[in-house]
Amino acid sequence: MVYKENRAQRMRDDLEAAIGHYMVAVAGRLLDEGLPVSSISSYGAYDDPTQDAFGADVEGSVEFTHAFRRKAFGAGRDAGLLWCGVSGWCFFCMPEGAGRTLMESARWMGGGLTPDPGRVAAFLSEVQLDAEFSGSDERPFYRAPHGDPRSLLQRLAVFDADSGSAESSYDSRFECLRIDACQRRVVRALTAEKQEVVEVALRSGELQALLGFLEYVEGAAPQDDAREMARRLCSDLSLRARDGRESLDEHREALTFAEEQR
Repeated sequence: MVYKENRAQRMRDDLEAAIGHYMVAVAGRLLDEGLPVSSISSYGAYDDPTQDAFGADVEGSVEFTHAFRRKAFGAGRDAGLLWCGVSGWCFFCMPEGAGRTLMESARWMGGGLTPDPGRVAAFLSEVQLDAEFSGSDERPFYRAPHGDPRSLLQRLAVFDADSGSAESSYDSRFECLRIDACQRRVVRALTAEKQEVVEVALRSGELQALLGFLEYVEGAAPQDDAREMARRLCSDLSLRARDGRESLDEHREALTFAEEQR
C-alpha cells in the first residue's frame, strides 16, 4: 500500500514538473512577443476527485500583469490562459463578482491537447482582437479525466527536452525567461530614438518607493546584467533628484549600459 502511494505521488510530482515546463515553453513564446507574463502555475494531481466537478484533472495556467489585463480586456476582470489536461487550452475572462465559473467563461482554442507554443500565442493574438468570439464556447475532450497519466507524461516530455535545461526546475526557468524579457524591454526603452524629456509629478515618498523597488531588483534578479541595470538606473534617478533637471545628461549610467547591451 505504501509503495503504491509513493508511486502515485511520484507520478503527481512528475506531471507537475512536465506541465510546468510546458507552461514555460508557452510563456517564453509570449514573452518573446512582448507580452507581460506575470506568472505560471502547474497542478499534477491526476487522481484528485475534487476536479470531477469540472470534468478535469491536471492543469496549468499562464497569467498576465494587472495593467495588461485592464488595458486589453477591461477593468475589474480576471483573465488569462488555462491549460486543461482533458480539453487543452482556453482563454478565460471573468468580471469580478459576476458569479461565473472559469469553465463557464472559457473560450476554447481547440487544435489538440498539447499544441505548439506558437499556436497558443496566435490564439491569444486572436483573443486580443475579439475576446468574445475567438475560439469556441464548445469544450473539446481529448482524454478521460484521471486516465493513463503515464501517456500524458510522455506527451509533455518534449517541452522539457527541447529546452536544453532538463535539470532546472520549471520555476527557475520561467524566472530567467521573465527577467531576460524585462531586460530587453528596458534596453529598448532606454535606447529608443527621439526621446522627449517628460515632467512627472512625484511625491518624495513615491520617488523613494520607486528607488526601493530598483534596489530590490538589484539584489533579487538572477542575472548580473539585470542587477547592474537596476543599480545604475537607481543611481541615475537619485542623483538627478538631487541635482535637478540640468543634470539629465550627466547622470546617465543606465543609458550607457543599455547601449553596451544592444
